[in-house]
Amino acid sequence: MVTDKGIIFDIQHFCTHDGPGIRTTVFLKGCPLSCVWCHNPESQGFRPEILYHAQKCVGCNACEQACPHHDSYAILADAAMRRQLCRGCTLCREACLYGALETAGRTVTATAVIDEVAKDAAYYENSGGGVTLSGGEALAQPGFSHAILHGTKLRGIHTAIETSGYCTESDLLKLAPVTDLWLWDVKLLDPALHRRLTGVELQRITTNLATLSRTGARIILRVLFVPELHGGDQYIGQLTRLVSTLAVRPGIEVIPYHRLGLSKRAKLGIDSGEGFYREPPHEELTAFKERLGHALDLRMDS
Repeated sequence: MVTDKGIIFDIQHFCTHDGPGIRTTVFLKGCPLSCVWCHNPESQGFRPEILYHAQKCVGCNACEQACPHHDSYAILADAAMRRQLCRGCTLCREACLYGALETAGRTVTATAVIDEVAKDAAYYENSGGGVTLSGGEALAQPGFSHAILHGTKLRGIHTAIETSGYCTESDLLKLAPVTDLWLWDVKLLDPALHRRLTGVELQRITTNLATLSRTGARIILRVLFVPELHGGDQYIGQLTRLVSTLAVRPGIEVIPYHRLGLSKRAKLGIDSGEGFYREPPHEELTAFKERLGHALDLRMDS
């Protein structure tokens, strides 16, 4: 069902890495996956959350006076307590005068998002850009995503979705007519490892990818590269087999892992878990791209 309201945590203008041209990227909040390497851990929950910047806190206790639990300072300082008790009402953030608290997540209408996106229409026209829905997981709010993309297409704006592909087939097919480009994240292709490190089954994602490909949709696979997980020949072979099964050959982009999500996890009070991975140096990333390009018989940008 199409709905005019949803929850987002950011809108970024003048993006150049979320599809062709200059784009406005709308980050929807909420994701069914819990990837240990997630770059935006504040996107995973489906309600507003507080990020606590401890270095900015002066201990004035204004947050405690505003908190419905009447112990906000202790909640913010104790990560486990914060995750258990905080319900994201944001009263503590509103009371803080020192920028120690930040809210991730707000409810907005699709109309408001469309109006914001349309402000940059001249840049889209000159660069071949448009709007990209990211997250979180845009397909976790399918009605809201449909309303945004339908409205932007009516204004002649190019549309794209960045997605894990974890959704129902019916939601996927409802969004296909209003989506000009799919940026499909490939996280892992080993079913057991995928389940352990993302929290969901791989099968639904690969089935949805095959279904979408049969519609003739334009798809770019965004291949995550974490050296400890993706550096071996087995992964290259898995990617090659995946591409060979699709009805329409997709584009390929390699997305290197970075550790920016770790500091956000600390501010959210989330344990770093298995976020021990290292960022790939340029030479290692280039070598992976060359091997993948050779296996797929295409030229990869270095």
